[in-house]
Amino acid sequence: MRSRTRLRRAPDLRRRSSERNVHPCVTSSSTADRSVVLAATPACVLICAVQHDVVLEGHGFRLEPLAVAHAGALAQIVDPTMWAGMSTTLPAGEVGMVNFIEDTRATRALTAFAVVDAGSGLVVGSTAFRDLSLDDRRVEIGRTFYARSTWGSLVNPVSKWLLLRHAFESWDVHRVGFRVDARNARSLAAMRRLGAYEEGVMRGHRTAPDGTRADSVCFSILAHEWAGVELGLLARITSPRIVPVLGPVEMSAAGEPVITPLLSVVPPVADHVAEATGQTVGAVTALPPAVAL
Repeated sequence: MRSRTRLRRAPDLRRRSSERNVHPCVTSSSTADRSVVLAATPACVLICAVQHDVVLEGHGFRLEPLAVAHAGALAQIVDPTMWAGMSTTLPAGEVGMVNFIEDTRATRALTAFAVVDAGSGLVVGSTAFRDLSLDDRRVEIGRTFYARSTWGSLVNPVSKWLLLRHAFESWDVHRVGFRVDARNARSLAAMRRLGAYEEGVMRGHRTAPDGTRADSVCFSILAHEWAGVELGLLARITSPRIVPVLGPVEMSAAGEPVITPLLSVVPPVADHVAEATGQTVGAVTALPPAVAL
């Protein structure tokens, strides 16, 4: 009797019609198949994990690969108070920011971006992917900071939407994670507003720049939750907001200047140039600012 040799079917790496710019190992149907592709093409670690050529743009902002050319602008927007809760030492001046950017670019686990106002071309912050694993289909988002002038604007929800959409729809990850210093109330509020699931606290997780032990609060969004999170982000991004503005200055009978508060509806695309204050104006309360992560 003639023996039959069973041939192992090669992984089907054809791109599904719903995918755009997805690496072949992402389209593999199993962990074993993805491992085969990763082993056969080790360069894809650099292609998919570093991604220095990726530019994400939409709703008035652009995320472009972080470069030393961004150092001057980024150095002007950081200060000790806003840097509190970050996992790295405050970059001091432009030289410190150059070192921070060079270290970031040299770390293979990080895919860092400068956040740019597409209208003005101004650099308003930075953010990054980290610890991408295409084999396990997971990635984290972190190392995020924005200029104070953008707090309460669209920069954070737009940046998160761009990053999350790329992670879930281009990299086809199953989980996007976030870690926040437990003392960073602003970032914790931002994560809760985002709709990410709060998993718990890793106690004494890391050494903070000041030498103390810091707890990290963990959040995550899974693939099946992305549609709902995206709806919430787009609602924040595309809905006009009412913000307080100052009316004309008039003189009272006593000769004192009187400024009449007015309300202005700001179109969504221009929303990043106006900053909500959270203060009550007349009988209408302005919306609170979005918290920068």
